[in-house]
Amino acid sequence: MPDSATIQARYAAGGSKAASNYRDAFQRGVSWQAAASSEQSEADWLAGVQEAASKKRRQAEIRKVSDSDFNAAALSKGAPVIGSRISAAAPKMATGYEPVRNALSSLNLPARTTDPDQNIDNRVKAVAHAARKAVGKE
Repeated sequence: MPDSATIQARYAAGGSKAASNYRDAFQRGVSWQAAASSEQSEADWLAGVQEAASKKRRQAEIRKVSDSDFNAAALSKGAPVIGSRISAAAPKMATGYEPVRNALSSLNLPARTTDPDQNIDNRVKAVAHAARKAVGKE
C-alpha cells in the first residue's frame, strides 16, 4: 500500500493531465443525459440524498472546514475566475430570464395601498409566484 506522500505525488502529477483529459473527453462527445435522467438514476440520487440527510453528512463535512480555510480557497480559486465566468454566462442568463420578463411584463397588479402587509400579499407574492411559474417551479 503506497504511503500518503506517494499518493499525494501521484495526485499532483495527475493534475497536469486533467485539463487535457477533460477536454478530450468532451470533444469526443460525452453521452450523459439519458443515463443521468433515467428513473434508476433519479431513484439512486434520492436514496443518496436521503441517506446523507439522515446521517447529517453535509453538516459534518461543513464543520471540517474553518472560515479561514473557506475564505482562503474562495480567494485563491474563485476570485481569479468569477468575473470572466459571469461574463461568459450572460447569454445563458438572458435566455433564462426571458420567460420571467415576459411573465412579469404581462402581470396585472392591484394598486398599492398604505398597508405594507396587504401590498406584500397582493403584489409581492403575485410577482414571486409569476416568476416561479415562468421557470417551471410552480
